[in-house]
Amino acid sequence: MKVLMLAWEFPPNIVGGLGRHSYNLVKALNSLGIHVELFLPRGKYTIISGVDYIILPEEIKFSVYSNVQNLSVAYLDLLERVRAYTDAAVRSALTKDFDIIHANDWLTALAGIKIKELTGKKLIVTIHSTEYTRTIGHPWKFIEDIERMAVQKADVVVTVSEYSKNMISRLYNVSPDKIKVIYNAIDQNEYSKHRLNANSKLVLYVGRLSPQKGVDHLIRAFKLVSENDKDAILGIAGEGPELGKLIDLTIDLDLQGRVIFFGRVSEEELHLLYSIASVFVMPSVSEPFGITALEAIASRVPTIISIESGVSEVVNNTFKVNFWDSYQMADIILGILNYNGVGDELSKNASAEIKKLTWENSARQFIDLYKQLLSN
Repeated sequence: MKVLMLAWEFPPNIVGGLGRHSYNLVKALNSLGIHVELFLPRGKYTIISGVDYIILPEEIKFSVYSNVQNLSVAYLDLLERVRAYTDAAVRSALTKDFDIIHANDWLTALAGIKIKELTGKKLIVTIHSTEYTRTIGHPWKFIEDIERMAVQKADVVVTVSEYSKNMISRLYNVSPDKIKVIYNAIDQNEYSKHRLNANSKLVLYVGRLSPQKGVDHLIRAFKLVSENDKDAILGIAGEGPELGKLIDLTIDLDLQGRVIFFGRVSEEELHLLYSIASVFVMPSVSEPFGITALEAIASRVPTIISIESGVSEVVNNTFKVNFWDSYQMADIILGILNYNGVGDELSKNASAEIKKLTWENSARQFIDLYKQLLSN
């Protein structure tokens, strides 16, 4: 079976969970004997032996925009890049032999739709998150329109949680029967289970700095933590449009020196942060899944997650909080930091709990879906 896989992010150019998902799924499909034709924008990528890389002319530039004016320019620029990617992908696809089309998110959905229309091949679209949730209810209309079209034109829509499935069904008025949930996964072998310094008192966040991620709520909770524990440090790894606002909030709360913004970190640096963290917090306002929570759990870090997340459906042995409840969040953080053993048993059980979430299992579910579509 040959799958034409349309992707936008791929290692080492990773902004969020989309890039990690694409890499690990393609790798797992390839290991199970699926021939993948991987379409990517121009750039340098991690090579998976056996996968055919189709590098398109348009290059992605990863930038951070700190104000509304620049953000508007960024979105217009991104739209032009998506159009260029779509045109190049369609031209290239018409020269290829494949059985099924698999697009990822709105960025590649237009290409998938056009290739389907020209070839008659079945189309799967994976929606990792919606524009509505990414912008906390203030979507860019042209992106929302593309997502709506993708959901309508796809033969099957795949998403990463029941939480996300319900959101897509409600937003775009599509039957839940058309949407299949295939959870994200984790390769636990890639994450160290040896704690380098359990007494570091590092509270860690990893992810994009966007309104959806709720990092401002974590900083406010950490203000309460800092008033009760003089040794606690908050480490924030990631970048995004909220960086300036979060730095201002840190200054307003007089947390200079207690909050460290690491920026984008390498994989090696990320593993080091997990190994020294005392607690990991994912305070998302709305999170379709939350791969970083799986990474923290695999690293045996006591983990706090927002109730408003997909990962909360598959992991029970974590602390779950309302993102807006800074007092509850602070109390749990302080309990983990100051009482040995509070999070140890949970993190051990959570690590065992996610063993079923392997990329091989996810890939097998996609293969079953491919076969089902091809047999109809």
